[in-house]
Amino acid sequence: MRRLTAALSYVCFLAMGLVVSLAPISVSAQDITEAEALRNYEAAEAAGNHAAATKFILDYMEQTEGENAPLTVSLTQRYGNQLREEGDISEAVSVLTDARERAIVAYGEYGIEMFEVNLDLGEAYVDRNIGLGKPKKYFDDALEVLRQNDQRETMLYVKTLVGVASRLAQAGALGGALATDTFGFTAGDLVQSARQRSGRNETGPGFANISYGYASGYRVLEEYLQEAIELTEVLEIEDPYLSAKIAIVQAKIKVLENVFLEVVPPSIKGSVSGTTAQENYDREDGNLLAAIDVLMEDAELNQGFVDIANNARLEIAWLGEDMQKMNDFCSSNTLNMASSYPPDRLFPITPDGDVIAPRFSFRITTNIFDRPNAGKYSNRNLNEDDRPQPQFVPVCINGRLMAALINTPVVSIEDLD
Repeated sequence: MRRLTAALSYVCFLAMGLVVSLAPISVSAQDITEAEALRNYEAAEAAGNHAAATKFILDYMEQTEGENAPLTVSLTQRYGNQLREEGDISEAVSVLTDARERAIVAYGEYGIEMFEVNLDLGEAYVDRNIGLGKPKKYFDDALEVLRQNDQRETMLYVKTLVGVASRLAQAGALGGALATDTFGFTAGDLVQSARQRSGRNETGPGFANISYGYASGYRVLEEYLQEAIELTEVLEIEDPYLSAKIAIVQAKIKVLENVFLEVVPPSIKGSVSGTTAQENYDREDGNLLAAIDVLMEDAELNQGFVDIANNARLEIAWLGEDMQKMNDFCSSNTLNMASSYPPDRLFPITPDGDVIAPRFSFRITTNIFDRPNAGKYSNRNLNEDDRPQPQFVPVCINGRLMAALINTPVVSIEDLD
């Protein structure tokens, strides 16, 4: 989504202009500024500091062309995206917010250029991991840009709907064991809700937050997919993989729905039995396999959705407490999550599912299958500060099954001395 050919073309243009400007014996102040900008740019690029390199050209463009010039806007957007790629998410959000404000001045709120600007800002907010409100706002703004430009009945619009639903599902739109902060409630709210339940207060604010969060998240994803399904009846012939992509997102949502139902109290989850949940998992695993078979006809083109499907299959094996299936899945190298977790959050697992994490200074959940749920909340699930235990999820790292810590800062005994 970040095709900033205009910005790259400008860099090439600037380089060509420099050759001309250095030819005369007398060099003006502006030429020196231009030359310095280009030297700094080339040095940073040579060192692999791509965001810093773009910033040198961006600063020059702001001085010479103004903050709201189209090329300045493109460079601002490029700079923000590079910051995000390099892991500086907070600064990326700030820069992409500036890019959006500048783009509105340059193109208008519904200029077609605003489509990618809004998408990029939404993506950055997903990475920021502060809830779904912000990313949803900017994703919706991107879709509105397409509608305002008569692009609703296009493949671009449908693919954007599916992509947004997929991204929000990955980001934890349904809450539960795989998310730490969704629609304003956290693992701490689950603990508080369990306490309210034990005190016969089943209508307290904790329950309201959980119920609203789940209902809102599911409704959001369902609306995106329903609109996509309606449009594919006309457009599917243009993308033979579209139905499979939608099926993957739908399966992911249903898997997450069952994950969520495992961690909420009975007053919310109703009467979903373990047998029913397993039947749901098996059915969705079959749907995922069928979709993967279709998408593997062009694996390179569809790799993003194949990864989502494989990630959901690992979750299904985890929910079914099938250690052998998880090990076999990881050893098949169909999914590698090494880039998603830093080494200090990864821990080995024994054949029985025990997580080996000896350096922690507080009691932890020691088995990968021990997921938080209302029936298991008790004092042993809390540390001395009444904080919820750290939680682990299974991940495939370079062909090996490991446990990833997802919701607690890494604290060791040495840190407390």
